[in-house]
Amino acid sequence: MIPEIDMTGWPDWAVAAEPEVLKWSLVFGATILIWIVAIVIKRLVMLVGKMVTAKDMDFEGSSWDLGASVARMFALILMSPLPLGLAGYDWRTLVENRGPGAIAAVAILFVAILFANWVARSMRNFGGKAHRRTGADDTLFAFAGSLVKYLIFAVAIVMALTQLGFPTTSLAAVLGALGLAIGLGLQDTMKSVAAGVMLAILRPFRIGDYVSLAGLEGEVTDISPFTTSLKQVDNKIVIVTNDKVWSDALVNHTRQTRRRFDLYFDISYDDNMDHALAVLLAVATDHPRVLAKSETWVGVHALADWSVKLRLRAWVATPEFVQVRADITKGVKEAFDREGISIPYPHQVNVAYKGNVAVNKAEHE
Repeated sequence: MIPEIDMTGWPDWAVAAEPEVLKWSLVFGATILIWIVAIVIKRLVMLVGKMVTAKDMDFEGSSWDLGASVARMFALILMSPLPLGLAGYDWRTLVENRGPGAIAAVAILFVAILFANWVARSMRNFGGKAHRRTGADDTLFAFAGSLVKYLIFAVAIVMALTQLGFPTTSLAAVLGALGLAIGLGLQDTMKSVAAGVMLAILRPFRIGDYVSLAGLEGEVTDISPFTTSLKQVDNKIVIVTNDKVWSDALVNHTRQTRRRFDLYFDISYDDNMDHALAVLLAVATDHPRVLAKSETWVGVHALADWSVKLRLRAWVATPEFVQVRADITKGVKEAFDREGISIPYPHQVNVAYKGNVAVNKAEHE
């Protein structure tokens, strides 16, 4: 009930407008209050979701993240009778007619969130176990888990709207038109979904592979219908939309079981090239982690301006590529020092004139 205000001495126009101004002020205030409560509910759902989500899983874009937004929407629906009643509508009738359906809709969404997360997590765990036991590709399981999660959530939203009284046939028509509009407005997103499906089918990389894509490098940690997640060497997580992954050149560094590294070393023109090549070959073949030692190769790569450039090729197991390459580089430097092989520095000659006589001054850069 709207409280009465003593309007003695007020102008006639103010007296006439006071009931409407007060009523709509209360409606506006109630709407703001409901919006704040809905935001608090969303925050609570997000807090619970972050508590139950594994630390190595991305929360943003998860079903809990989406569920928090949906919970806010339905909180607004549930509390809408308050401003409607203040505006003069029969809110009791609305609650009696729509209240049970709204409660059922919220329950459906809550159960859908839990079920969708459980299904996605179970599929990922099953894929991981199959990969460890039989070497099966767990990438497809991860992608399918994400896809099923979104499908479950979409079905739950449709069921929730049905509980709120939306006719099924009308809802199908509205969703169809809405889907067309969204598809036209979010063409880039649809490209990401289509690219995600192609990545899941063709599988140019798998979860755990180290790849270069879209100008970035990192270990693939997740593939969803929309994005691919990379963990870089400094433990940063980078998320790339699938359309960029699919359209750009992709390098898979760990697809093969072994890799070849090429190292280049400079020696002085005064050094014995054959001796330096023998030292390079000895360092590489003596390393216990170098594979196929008969395929290790050394040779003169180029005659540079200030040095002779030598090249070393050797094969190593893919997971040990970085460490063995570092070991070989260190070993070559130490061997060159022992054998008296110099690694020259770039230098230049400056010519200065003293009178009519040119004086050469060699300087190191």
